[in-house]
Order: sequence, then structure tokens, then C-alpha cells
Amino acid sequence: MLRLTYDDNGTSHDDITLQVGDFVSVSDSYYLLQCMDEEIPPQIRTRTCLAQMMAAWAKGVFESVSEVYLLAELHDEFTRWIRCDRNNDEFSVQLGWSTEAGHDLPPVRSAVRKEPPADWQECDNSEPFKLSLQELLSFGGSMETLHAQEIPNYDPTPIFEHFRGAYGTQLLTAAVAHFDLFGKLSLSPDLFLPVEQLRKELELHPRPFNVLVTALKSMDLLVQDGETIGATPQAAEHLLHDGEFAVTNYIGLAATSPDVIGMVERLKTNTPYGLETDDNGAAFIYRDGMASAMEQSELARHFTLSLAGRAKNVAPVLTDRYRLPEAKTLLDIGGGSGIYAIAYLARNHHLKAIVMDRPEVLTIAAEFAEQYGVTDRVELLEGDMFADEFPTADVMLLSNILHDWDIPECQELINKCSAKLPKQGQLLIHDVFLNDAHDGPLPIALYSAALFTLTEGRAYSVKEYSDWMKTAGLTVTGPVETMVHCGVLCGVKQS
Repeated sequence: MLRLTYDDNGTSHDDITLQVGDFVSVSDSYYLLQCMDEEIPPQIRTRTCLAQMMAAWAKGVFESVSEVYLLAELHDEFTRWIRCDRNNDEFSVQLGWSTEAGHDLPPVRSAVRKEPPADWQECDNSEPFKLSLQELLSFGGSMETLHAQEIPNYDPTPIFEHFRGAYGTQLLTAAVAHFDLFGKLSLSPDLFLPVEQLRKELELHPRPFNVLVTALKSMDLLVQDGETIGATPQAAEHLLHDGEFAVTNYIGLAATSPDVIGMVERLKTNTPYGLETDDNGAAFIYRDGMASAMEQSELARHFTLSLAGRAKNVAPVLTDRYRLPEAKTLLDIGGGSGIYAIAYLARNHHLKAIVMDRPEVLTIAAEFAEQYGVTDRVELLEGDMFADEFPTADVMLLSNILHDWDIPECQELINKCSAKLPKQGQLLIHDVFLNDAHDGPLPIALYSAALFTLTEGRAYSVKEYSDWMKTAGLTVTGPVETMVHCGVLCGVKQS
């Protein structure tokens, strides 16, 4: 094993780990920071410099015909080097050191030498070992783990907002043209009704009613005052059928759209798309006894890789803004592709992770773990998060999981996590958050509609999550914003 990893702990000290065979050493990134523009953030400078060093390693190793020396660590009074002796496509690898001081060497330009550095000596506590050319060029996935820490240059949030915008059309058209919601409000002279009465008039279960009403409140078409809800002045003028300036017939032009009809069906039946009518079953969720596409190889692969696209953008932001410097084991429940766990592993060399999910999903997680060079630190655990016990871990992560489930299931999962956490253990809920009043933000309200149509859940507020965690005996902090409308809440088990 040859690996050079960057543990982004927010300082320039003890943040680079070198592993050569059984030898492990930790050093500072101080000298790497000196060789790049100080206007660039330190974390980016370090990752860039390490990536350039390892690219130079790869070129030097590939082109070598005999022996080559790779600069591995820089210290005040010495440097550490790796000697690679080539014999066809096999290398003998040996760690050593030189009396050349780190501050005398520009790390990128000095990354590779064909001749021994000054006073080269083998390290007494490091034994030589054999690696193939392919194994040596992989550097234990070091370059890939650096990529797993990279934050996108451009925030993709607006793209997701445009993508989910169609749900606004579907919900507005359903409310006006199919449920006559504003007409039902006119049962009262002031266009206000008790919330529960309006729900019964619409003949909706609590979950679809919440999704519909939350979206309309976010559009400033409904307003809630305590236990009553009514039309805003804008809605009263334009969304009553007999109004002088009504636009209800215009909205009704979309009433027969297949997407609108599908939304109406979902609202009426309170079931996710595919569960009743599609042999593949529900698309994104699984529990025992439920028909689910996540049990079929090709569909599970398609859905898991689709969600991984968002995760690759968001995960490095989560691990940068919510760090785990003291954690030893991370349990990623319903971890899917494993991207969130991998991002934490890439940033914390001391961390081990367990990704728990369905067997068909974990095949993708295994591929990503190999791609990013963390297979030796991640366990892929097949299981049903409702039926099976959770292993013990000092940090548990529910990233974009709870929004797939209704309130009883959310409380059940949080309770299970709390029961297995040790004292001072942390439960991280990484998700989107509605306002506590369920009146926005509009992008989250529309995402809630997307979740509603595909899962048994919806978007929840910080207050809802916090109440469930407090009920489970956790002390709550946050949220800390990440990306694509997400944030992380932390619940700590005090006893």
C-alpha cells in the first residue's frame, strides 16, 4: 500500500498522512501552502499541490527504467522520500529520508528525482515491499480521494429549482381546476375556514393536504392564521371562478395534462407513483413487503447513479462545513452510492465508515469505494433500516433519507439511531428544511411535492426534525447550510 492523503482538518498542521506499507506518518501541509498564490484558500492550495505532486509521481514512475525517488514529506530539517526500483512491471518500494530540509525544496518541482537525494538513508522502521506498476500508479486511490473533497466552482441550486418548477404548475392547477380549493373557501364570507374543515372539504389525507397547502402558502395564495386558513387578497381577486378578474379558466387549460392528472391521483390516493400501477413498484424507497424498483438491478442502478449526481456536488460541501475531527466510525444509513461516506473518508484519514443499504444499491457503492480508493476503510452492510439492527457508531448519518417517509417512520428511525449511539454520539440529519410555518421557501415546497409523488414522505421543517430528535433524547444544534437547499442538523446523545 502506498498512499498520500489530505485530512482537511481546517489547519495546516497534522493534516497529511503518508502510508508506505505498514509505516504511517503524519505531517503538516505548511510547505505546500507556501508554493501557491495566497489569495487561493488554503484547502484548495493543499489539494492542488498534492494532486500536482502525485501527477508528477505517476509520470516519473511510468517513465522510469531503473529507480526513481518520490518526495513524500517535508519537514524543517529533513525530507522523506520513497525509492521505487523497477524490474519490468514490478517495483520494490522502500521508504527513506534525506538531510535536505523541507523549506529548501519546492514540492512540485522536486517531486521526482532519478538520483538519490542528499544523504539518502532507508528508514529503519519501514520494510521494502513489492507493487505492480498498476498498483503503484494508483497510489492507493490518493488522487481520487482528493477529487472527493473538491467543491464545485458553480452552485447547481438554480438548475434544481428550474427542474422542480413544474410541480408548481401541477399543484396550482390541481387546486384550482380539480379540487376547487378557493371555491370551497368561499363557504365562508371572509374566505377563511378552519384548517381541518378545509382538509375534509378537499377529502385529502394529512400528508397530501400538507404538500398542497404548503405550496400555495409559498406562492402567497393562501395564508394561515393559527388554526384557520384562507385566501390572500391576490388569490381572492384572481382565483374565484365568478371574479371579474378571474384567471381560473386559463389555469384550467392545463387540467387534462397527464402530469396534472397524475398529481391529482397522487393527492387523492396518498400513495407514491408506481406503487399501485407499475410492476416495478415504488421508485426510490424500500421496506419489507413493499414492491420496490430498488430490488431490481438495472432500475436500482439507474436511480442510485441519478441521485449520486447531486451527492457529488453536495457531499464535499457537507464535509467541509460540518467536520468530524474526533469521529472514529460513521454509519451512513440508506447510504446509496456511498458518496457522502466517501467524502468524509477522503477528508478524515482516521475515519472508518459503514454504508447500510439494499444489496442491489450497494453494488454501486462498492464501485465508488474502489474508484475513490477507500475500500479498506468502508464496510458495505446489506440491511433493511426498519427491520434490521443498526451497528454501533459514534456518528450516524441520515442524508436525504427521512424526507422519503411519513412522520411515524421518521420518529422510528430517529429513535433507533439514538438507541445505538454512545454517550456524546452524534446523529446528523442532512436534508432540506421547510419554514417552521410551512409557508416556504417555494423551492422546498415544490421539492416536497416531488418527494410526495415518488415516496411516502415530504419535506419537513427544522422544528419537526428537532422535536423528533428531542423526543429521542438528543440535544439539537444547527442547521448548518450545505448546498442545493440542504442543511445539516446535529443531535447529540448526552447520556
